[in-house]
Amino acid sequence: MSILSVEAICFILLLLLASICDLRTRQIPNSLSLVIVIVGLLNFSPFTALSGLLITGLPYLLAAIFTRGKIGGGDIKLMAACGFVLGPIYGTLQSILGLVLVLLFAVAISFRFGFQAAKQTTLPLAPFLAVGGIVAFILSH
Repeated sequence: MSILSVEAICFILLLLLASICDLRTRQIPNSLSLVIVIVGLLNFSPFTALSGLLITGLPYLLAAIFTRGKIGGGDIKLMAACGFVLGPIYGTLQSILGLVLVLLFAVAISFRFGFQAAKQTTLPLAPFLAVGGIVAFILSH
């Protein structure tokens, strides 16, 4: 089994685990983000990994600050860790894909239950970001 295969399997399983944790408890354990970073060391390129960490995680940090915490710290750390693995281009793609999916889900809620219900519904981001991350990882390799 190649290093890339090990990295892919670990990354996908960790994203799925983060999704399950977020769905059940609305929290993503710090340890999961740390292990994702460790997975990123399997195929490590310093500039790509560190720029991915910053470019992918920083928008979530800013969003959390400007929305007064509507985006949690777990989402910030998860995306920074994913950026470490995917790099800035595919980390950004993960964000775009995941956020488009959550937007489509919110629109579906709005059509089904009304705009006010959709506006008051909080959705865990990890499952959507995980789908984006899996697609981005596949496209990156």
